Amino acid sequence: MLRLCVALLVVVLVALAGASGRRATSAPGAARTFRVATFNIHKGAARQGRYDLDRTIEAIRHLDADLVGVQEVMRNHPDFNCDDQPALIAEGLRRRTGRPWAHVHVKAWITENRYCLEHGRGSDVATEGVAFFASGGIVASSSVRLAEGRVGLAVRVAAMPHVPVIVTHLEANRQNQAERSRELSVLLPWAARHGPGILIGDLNAPPEADELGPVMARYRDAWTDAAARGLAGGVASGSTRPGRRVSRIDYVLYEPGVNLALESAEIVDTSALPGLGEVSDHHPVVATFRWNPPAHSNPSNPGAHSY
Repeated sequence: MLRLCVALLVVVLVALAGASGRRATSAPGAARTFRVATFNIHKGAARQGRYDLDRTIEAIRHLDADLVGVQEVMRNHPDFNCDDQPALIAEGLRRRTGRPWAHVHVKAWITENRYCLEHGRGSDVATEGVAFFASGGIVASSSVRLAEGRVGLAVRVAAMPHVPVIVTHLEANRQNQAERSRELSVLLPWAARHGPGILIGDLNAPPEADELGPVMARYRDAWTDAAARGLAGGVASGSTRPGRRVSRIDYVLYEPGVNLALESAEIVDTSALPGLGEVSDHHPVVATFRWNPPAHSNPSNPGAHSY
């Protein structure tokens, strides 16, 4: 009987130790990882132009990110089946992962094209915009218009409510450098009002471009930092444009003042993913961060940082 009691006592102590360990790893203030991705989805079409939103959704699933910001997401456009792409992507991710996916979308380009609406296949005029998809809840969002057809969208997510994440898509083409500068002159002060955070998106300019000077002075480049520490993966050249040797215009950027430690970054060649082939005319960029949430952190209440 004594021997049996001792054995039972040992089992109970081991179980309590295990439970204590699990509580320690999930307790407030424990370090966590958070994966952020940016992806210009090229309207759900491959570089050659074939529309296949299912392949886009599958590519996003493969990124295994907690938060994905996308550019060139369409709604109510006859060239893209009149699809509500933000809603379809969120539903496709839920179906493929078995996890809830929240999303928020804001219109950038707003056209006069009413074809889908007039034919009962859409809910509005044709638009192009930016969106976020989060594998947990989105607790706050806001947007700012930078110029005609250009916006910034900010969110805070339940998993990391004290860190604002902003996605944008700046004016394209080399000759529009002045336009990008004007857009950034609106975006950067607006971002500053939200506090230290992450900026992602298609900035349509290489890191050394003059118009990105104010951006690079304020933010750190996740891929550059990871490459310097041997923690960068994927496309070795750093190009985010398929078929171009060096053309890096898509970024995950983070402010030094934010409570994040960069663990790795990757430029993902979707053509190397199983069964996909080339999905877009851009490669997605993914960065993994480790962060220590404040002991008083409450994911459902970002408190003074709400907006």
